Amino acid sequence: MFSWNKKHVLFLSAIMVLVHILSVPLMVQAAPKSASSHKYFRHIMFRESPYAPYRGIHTISEKASQNNAHYQFSYDEKGRISEIRYQMNNQLINGNEVWDSFIWFSPKVAISYHKDKEIHTYYDAQNKQISAHGKVYRAVYALDKKGKRVGLSFFDEHAKPVESAWHIHRYEWRHENGKVYEKRFNLNNEQQPLRPEFTFYEVELTYDHDNKLSFVKNLGLAGKPTNNDSGAGIDRIIYDQHGNFTRWQVYDKDGNPVEGNRPMVHMGEHLYDEFGNKVGLRGYDKFGQRKAFSWSAFEHKSTYYPNGNQKSHKIFDENARLSRYLVIEYNQTNSHILWLKSLDEKELLSPSPMLGGAAALKFDYQANGGAKRTLFNRDLTKYTPKQTESAE
Repeated sequence: MFSWNKKHVLFLSAIMVLVHILSVPLMVQAAPKSASSHKYFRHIMFRESPYAPYRGIHTISEKASQNNAHYQFSYDEKGRISEIRYQMNNQLINGNEVWDSFIWFSPKVAISYHKDKEIHTYYDAQNKQISAHGKVYRAVYALDKKGKRVGLSFFDEHAKPVESAWHIHRYEWRHENGKVYEKRFNLNNEQQPLRPEFTFYEVELTYDHDNKLSFVKNLGLAGKPTNNDSGAGIDRIIYDQHGNFTRWQVYDKDGNPVEGNRPMVHMGEHLYDEFGNKVGLRGYDKFGQRKAFSWSAFEHKSTYYPNGNQKSHKIFDENARLSRYLVIEYNQTNSHILWLKSLDEKELLSPSPMLGGAAALKFDYQANGGAKRTLFNRDLTKYTPKQTESAE
């Protein structure tokens, strides 16, 4: 029988330290003072709440970043994030159908720090400051004496209070017993859900030892464990060793597995390629059997160009039949989407509900950064939406 001695223990300890050291660079919150002023990541970590700071995952070198869609994190002299740019070839780009987080609203965010607050501003692909996520021109975090976030409020370009696209004007956070408790309010001081389609009101947020969100518990409007209309009271968030958001699981307030919230599954599973691109999404019921999402999709599959832009997106039904198929084409610099095309199983243009009945959508970009959109039939003649008859 193998027996452990002091040498074995020391060898195992050294291996564990080495593994820990090698794994640390995958996820970065702030750069140390001695580090470079910029760091580059293919993706940012999932955030359900703006309480959490931005974090980069899937580190790449400056050289590799040039020809790949990536987030450039810039840091101030104290190692704090001062700016994040989503870009390629040093040019700001739009999302290009790449989804990393609910809390990412524009190609660039700039962050400034003050005694008791932190201010975020947003910029479009032309590097012009804009109102993002609704009418949010400026997001102002309130900080306590220890520098912890205790509030967030949204304002327009005239410094007037505004609501986000989720009808939220301000967030309130309190810290208690190692948990974070969050409430959201509109301009009428009425509590709002996490998102319009995610009806958890006051929530208890649990972060793990690495400050990744692991549990979201609904405390409703009365401040106690509550199930929403779908029967859900708890969301569990799971990550892999690279920081990818791989699964969510849904439970009622007492911890029993349920199929709830908007997707109406017990477990949703994201699949990734080696670069952290989401290549699949599928759902399961509470018994571990595959289950279609509430929007009738049984499985989502996506492909990507080598530079990280999404190339195609397919949706399959429960019989493994293709129900939706979109391909994406870009301009010469890969910075903007030129075409969205709906295809059938034979790779031929086909009308799609995703394009309002058209088979293709073309974007013609203007000098001001806006885009003219034109719909086409399968023969690439201009598409004219059918007129609905008005009731007498």
